[in-house]
Amino acid sequence: MPKELSDIIGAALRPRRDGEGKLLSLDEAVGRYVRPRMKLHLAAGIGGPSAAICEILRQYSGKTPEFTLIQSTLSGHALNLVHCNLVKKLICSVCADISASGRPSRIIQRAYGDNTIQLENWSLCSLQQRLMAGALGVPFLPTRSVLGSSIASDNKESFREMEDPFGSEEKVGIVEALNPDISIIHGCVGDLEGNIILSSPYGEDLWGPLASSNGVLATVEKIVPTEFIKKYSALVKIPGCVVNAVCVAPLGLHPFSLPNPGITDFDPYEKDIDFLNELHGASKSESTLDGWIKEWVTDCATHQHYLDKLGQGRITSLKEKSKDSRSRVMSASIPQSESRKEIDSDEMMLIALSREIVNSVRTHGHRLILAGAGTRGIAAWLAYYQLKTEECEIELITGNGQIGYLPLPGESILSSEASVRSSKMLTDTITTQGVFVGGKNNKCLSVLGAIQIDKYGNINSTMTSTRQFLMGSGGANDAMNAREVIVALDQSKDRFAEELPYITGRGKAVTTVVSTMGIFKKPSPQEELHLVACFPSAQPTSVREKVKEVQDRCGWPLKLASQIKEISKPSQGELDLLRWLLSSPSS
Repeated sequence: MPKELSDIIGAALRPRRDGEGKLLSLDEAVGRYVRPRMKLHLAAGIGGPSAAICEILRQYSGKTPEFTLIQSTLSGHALNLVHCNLVKKLICSVCADISASGRPSRIIQRAYGDNTIQLENWSLCSLQQRLMAGALGVPFLPTRSVLGSSIASDNKESFREMEDPFGSEEKVGIVEALNPDISIIHGCVGDLEGNIILSSPYGEDLWGPLASSNGVLATVEKIVPTEFIKKYSALVKIPGCVVNAVCVAPLGLHPFSLPNPGITDFDPYEKDIDFLNELHGASKSESTLDGWIKEWVTDCATHQHYLDKLGQGRITSLKEKSKDSRSRVMSASIPQSESRKEIDSDEMMLIALSREIVNSVRTHGHRLILAGAGTRGIAAWLAYYQLKTEECEIELITGNGQIGYLPLPGESILSSEASVRSSKMLTDTITTQGVFVGGKNNKCLSVLGAIQIDKYGNINSTMTSTRQFLMGSGGANDAMNAREVIVALDQSKDRFAEELPYITGRGKAVTTVVSTMGIFKKPSPQEELHLVACFPSAQPTSVREKVKEVQDRCGWPLKLASQIKEISKPSQGELDLLRWLLSSPSS
């Protein structure tokens, strides 16, 4: 081989030497690549790249950079960007305080109520489709989501409805392409060239970085050799060619969890629920939150100072917790109830809901159950275990990309490191919500909670009648595209509303609603909900009296089935299984 050719090939194959590449300190990378009035895209699991977010808070605190923030789920430290007036416009799917479960964010409610931010809310899938269009370089993409909802009317500048140009006479939605100026992500590991292995499932993390006009700023738990990257090349989702800088930030997703995507020599960690609850408590007023941010962010000069403040004991416990959950459930047995305590209305609702799920799967042959993020999703877990005893071929799915996961007692209905490791497939939101939940050949049953519902099954989880922001669509709008939808919510006139102030998702696929007092069904997709059954009560009460009570707590003249049944009381086995699923890890 000629020497010149040998030299060329050798140079191409030579690994980068230490000190070369795109490695920067976090403060230097943010200072170099983040600029005022940018469209910032943040991606990494539920709460985004926390270490980078804290660095942005340090560098821009007291200033008005007027960022447009693009992030699917705004929670944790990311909410503080809004509190500190760094964000002019927010493009998102969910804004919530998330710990063991989700709840409306006081920070967002204050900012939206005071008109200090513009808020553009999308469903999880439709926002990713906008970013996907931006990455592909096309001006728009079609979507099955958003159609017929208030999301469509709120976002007229970026959403259109059109006839299928190929003659099916079906209406189709189209979303406008979205290109961030910079995307900031957090990965598990990366090499000096910026090739990044992300955690899985990939959720909403894939398309924003690829759509970014000015590349990617990546933080990682640690730097690995390029040979390591080559060994796991199938897991590399962000290539070095789009990455401007890579920064080492151990525990860079804290207080949220970081699952292991399937690589060696890597320590995952669980969600820090205590930390998230402390942040939620601090958000009760602007002054207490100012003090909390000062203590945990601006007074910590660097990410290392933040880790030092957390303490090695707390960090170790989060890593140990991620190892414990799986072994705990595999070795657990369902305890028999000793107290035989009376069932409460929430337990009755969950058991009735689980029965409806079981019956629906048996009747319609669903193969997937999407359990919503609220606590009512526990009913889907209960139904799953009951169906598995019948050797039914059924799997649980999440909107962010988990398929075939094992429900764990005491774990959050939201994604946890332990449930990720039990999954049979890990993918992204477009694949789950766009294909397996809402695609042409879906065999999915969606089980959702809602803030409000109307007589046709349309739901609201976004806005009150006084224009107070709740949490946003999240995946609810997308989930309404499943083959069948069952909705659960409390029974009251406010919840069962004659007219919704906001339609998060249309109710065409809703067949059944389970409340804290009874069960409602639609005889056909176009008809109103009818009361078909009432729950048993502790005191002797006639069915007629129960029906009257339900009618009094419904916001419209409620139609009744020709025969209304009383639901049978739960068996002790149902109660034991439910209480096991609701139990804390130490029980």
